[in-house]
Amino acid sequence: MLDIVNLNKTFGKTKVLADINLKVGRGEMVALIGASGSGKSTLMKHISGLVAADRDSGHVAVGGRSVQCGGLVCGDIRKTRTDIGVVFQQFNLVSRLSVTTNVLLGALGRTPLWRSLLLAFRQGDRELAVEALRKVGIADKADQRASTLSGGQQQRAAIARALVQKASVILADEPIASLDPESSIMVMELLRKLNREEKITVLVSLHQVDYAIKYCTRAVALCCGRILYDGPCESLTAEKMKAIYGLGAAGMFESARAEHRHQVPAPSAGMPVGEMGENALGAWVQGGTCLGQQKCQHPACRSMSGGSASHRESGPQPGGWSAVDGHNGGIGAQRLLAAI
Repeated sequence: MLDIVNLNKTFGKTKVLADINLKVGRGEMVALIGASGSGKSTLMKHISGLVAADRDSGHVAVGGRSVQCGGLVCGDIRKTRTDIGVVFQQFNLVSRLSVTTNVLLGALGRTPLWRSLLLAFRQGDRELAVEALRKVGIADKADQRASTLSGGQQQRAAIARALVQKASVILADEPIASLDPESSIMVMELLRKLNREEKITVLVSLHQVDYAIKYCTRAVALCCGRILYDGPCESLTAEKMKAIYGLGAAGMFESARAEHRHQVPAPSAGMPVGEMGENALGAWVQGGTCLGQQKCQHPACRSMSGGSASHRESGPQPGGWSAVDGHNGGIGAQRLLAAI
């Protein structure tokens, strides 16, 4: 789906991308990680054809169609971009327009100029917008001005815009960088859901490595404009994180992995659920599991089992919420379910 060969970019005397070779298959969800200034956003702009590479570069192609080659953006780039949905950190919504109209802007690539100027979108596109808003969970906000939405709701509106665009690839450039933890979970859950159910290829740049491990199967790490790691998220190690982010990253990485390894047990039938138990239930409903012989001392597990629970630490399960959600996130089961 994405094919990048020998991509280079220089600003002045600074090489910001060097010998980038990357392939992303159809239906993959890949995390692009790296420190600030490593080249993540610049790479995203090259994939969408917003920036031309150096003349000594190879090519960038999306869905078999060329975006740029030899440092020249292709002449039919506007047609190619209709297949590429971009979700920005700052949402890029028109604040004075309604949520529905903002979402309908995703159809501009196939809308005649006169219709675009009058915002006279076709009925089929309007129906598509209603369905997109339903999928992202903000159908009740359709007639509100975009400026009245919260940050998480605005980001979901931006994702709905990509759905109306009928994009087969979504480039999400730090989509949760300006969101609170609960909204971040909702946005990442939505991207994963669209990836799995709609088979949309997702490339998402993240600073939060724990989110990359939890939601993506593959990570591509940039450091000083070069790909330092490309492989399964589960194979990321403290040493690799130290090389990518610096010496201070190893401890934070191990802490995040330890939290994600702990999975919460299912409650038995009729078991009372208190405040901490509700958090644990939210974790369990998503598919978490606690196995093994040793006793779990997490408050949520004690609440669910009347004092203690048997568990072992294991890797994150597909679709499962980790201990950071169940024990430390402060999010009840109802809100967790609403985030799906």
